[in-house]
Order: sequence, then structure tokens, then C-alpha cells
Amino acid sequence: MTWRYYHTVWAVMVFTWLTNYSVRVGLAPALIPIMKEFNLTYAQGGLLATAFFYAYTMMQLPAGYLGDRLGKKAIIVLAAAWWGLMSLFTGFTRSFPMLFIARFLTGVGQGSLFSNDRPIIAAYTPREKMGMGQGISFIGLGIGMTLGILFAGMITDSFGWRYIFIFYSIPSFLAALLVFVKIKEPQARAVSPGSERKVPYRLVFTSPDLWLFSLAGIAAIYCLWVLGVWAPAMFKEIGVKELAESSVYSSLLGIAAIPGLILTGMVTDALVKRGTGRKVVIAAEFVAIAVLMALIGLAVSMRASALTLSVLVFVAGLFIWGIWAPAYALLADIVPREILGTAYGLTNTIHFLGSLLAPWVTGKIKDMTGSFAGGAYVAAGFIFLAAIILMAMRPAYRLGPEVPIGEKV
Repeated sequence: MTWRYYHTVWAVMVFTWLTNYSVRVGLAPALIPIMKEFNLTYAQGGLLATAFFYAYTMMQLPAGYLGDRLGKKAIIVLAAAWWGLMSLFTGFTRSFPMLFIARFLTGVGQGSLFSNDRPIIAAYTPREKMGMGQGISFIGLGIGMTLGILFAGMITDSFGWRYIFIFYSIPSFLAALLVFVKIKEPQARAVSPGSERKVPYRLVFTSPDLWLFSLAGIAAIYCLWVLGVWAPAMFKEIGVKELAESSVYSSLLGIAAIPGLILTGMVTDALVKRGTGRKVVIAAEFVAIAVLMALIGLAVSMRASALTLSVLVFVAGLFIWGIWAPAYALLADIVPREILGTAYGLTNTIHFLGSLLAPWVTGKIKDMTGSFAGGAYVAAGFIFLAAIILMAMRPAYRLGPEVPIGEKV
């Protein structure tokens, strides 16, 4: 295989997402000692986890708009440097309010990445490889989650939870430097003189298909962060005693992203060539996630073995991560490039409403019932409903390719 520039872009974004997710999920193994230190309930621990997501969700749309207007590369460089600085700040907090503020400010930087990095991938990736490109360039999330959870448990046991964020700040600063040096700002679409077009931003906000896509994605993010925040505590519930050991098991969720994203991206590209829409693959994966979340709830309620729960978490992760390769390729297929950053920003803003609900709701259910099983059952029902909503995108409940926004069937 000849190395192309788009491969360099993919590689840099993989590393940038790795640092992003390491800082993001470092809190999960630290939650138990943090809750003990500050005398928090599970619901309060879940609320702390959502501090990050309030800011992260808030930044999606404005960051995408600013990237479309001012340049995507500059936004990413500033964002990576900021979340590195805020990770360092987190490590030096000494009170619960300051910790909450530090996590909120971390979300400000991290929320500026997605709506600028995905359009860069779309700009440089050949259209016939769009699903694979969106998938491969996104595996940094899984690698970051794996390493972030794995090392966070070990660091906490050896040095204390604050050192997680001090150590994790270093690769974040390196990511900012790599983007600055290696990534070129994508050029505007070339047009012939006199044929310039202005694509109205209102298309993003008035497309029924984008709203269906956005609403369905809430459940996918909800399921991700039920496991992304509470998996270490779930393993503790079934009898795993050491935090480092529960972190090893929980890290399987991140490992699953690598095969999940790559394989699903390749499958969806092949199906598109045969005239099948990408939403069909996404909806099928939603149904699979619903079944697996229900099985995870059953495993927790029955105090199944760590091996059984580990396998279920890994397989669920294959589908939870795998949906995003066809999902982001779908947006690149139906949204004009001129407003693609705004479209990614709006849809991800709505998707991440699930992250605001999942940690708190699941923690509240744990406080009320004494088990995480109920939280997994709620997630299963939520994402099954989302599969029905997603298939309503045009052509509704059909297998054909999706219709570009602004066009009639």
C-alpha cells in the first residue's frame, strides 16, 4: 500500500483522540476513591461525571461553526492544548467544587475537537473509502479508553487518583503540536468563476432527516457512557475486589472499538456500492446493543463471573463503537461540505444529551435498588426505540441510500 497524505491525517487524528479519551475516561476508575474522599453517593458521583459532558455538549455546535468560518486546524490545536492544561489543573484540585469546575473546563476543550476533526477526515478521505476512513481515524477513542481506564486504575493504586490527570496531560500537549505541524487546513470546494454557491446553514437546522439521526444517536451515547462511567463499579458489584483488576476488565470496552470501527466501516462501504443505505447497518447494530445491554443487566443481577461480564462488555463495545463509522460517513454523504462542520456539531450536541443523563440516571438507579442491573435494562429499552426512529430517515423504512438534505425524494 502506498502511503498517502490522508493516511497521515488519519494517524494524527487517531493520536489526538487517544489523548482526548484518556483524559476523559481517567475519571471512571477514580470515581470510587473520589466518592470515598468527598463522601459522595452514586448519584453524586454520576453528577460529577456529567460535569465534563455539560461543557462538551455545549461546545459542539459553536466549535463546528467557528471551524467552518475561521479554520478547523486552529480550533483543534487550541482545543488539545486547553484540555491538556485542564487535565493538569485537575490533578492539583483539593476540593469537590474545584474538581467539578476542572472537569467542566476540560469539556470545553474536548468539545471543540469532534466537529472540526470529522470534516477534516471527510475532506481528505477518498469518497469510496469514507466509511473506512471515518472508522480507522476514530479508533483513537477506543485506544484512549483502553489505555486511559487501564493505567488510571494502576496509577490510582500506586500514587493516588490525582496523578492520573497529571500524567495524562503530557500526551495532550504533544497532540496539539502534531496537529499544528502535520495537518493542513482543508481548502474550500473549488468552483468555476461565476458558479459560486452559498449553502445556507438553515439546511442543517431544518432537515427532518438530520433531526431523526440526532435523536436516535442520544441512545447510542447513553449506552456508551453507562458502561464508560460505571463499568469498573459494575465489576466491583459482582465481586472483583481490586480497582486495578476491575479497570483491566473495563478496558475491554475500549479495545472493542478497534475491530468494531474498522470492520463496520468496511462493511458499510461495501453495502453502499450495492445500493444499500448506511442507516440499515446502524439500526441493526442498535438492536444488537439492546440485546447485549439487557444481558449485561442480567449478568450483574445474577452476580455472574468476571469472565462472563467481560465478554458481554467487549461484544457490546463492538457494536457501540461500530455504529459511528457508518454514522459519520452518512453525514458526509448527505450534507454539503460547506456546512459539514456545523452539521457534525449540531448532531453531536444532541447525541451527547445521552451523556448528561446516563451517569446520573444509572447512579440514581443504583442508589435506589442497590444494583447497576436496572440501569442496564433502561439503556436496552432506550436504544431499541432509537433503532425504530433511525429507520424513519428517508427513504423511510427502506434499504436504499439516504437522500441528501434539501433534496426531494
